[in-house]
Amino acid sequence: MSGSTYWAKEIKQADRRSPKEGATRRLDRLRSELRGLDPVVANRAWGEIGDALQRITDRYTQ
Repeated sequence: MSGSTYWAKEIKQADRRSPKEGATRRLDRLRSELRGLDPVVANRAWGEIGDALQRITDRYTQ
């Protein structure tokens, strides 16, 4: 099974179970993609993702 087919199926199934599980699978996919990048670029991407997730969390917890 190709990577894109695998992740599409995994994410769709996880979304059916719960939004949180779907988000977790999306982050798993992102982690697998960032693994092949330069560590400096990957760390910067994770920092930006963390900031964006914090803004989303803050917005929905107020």
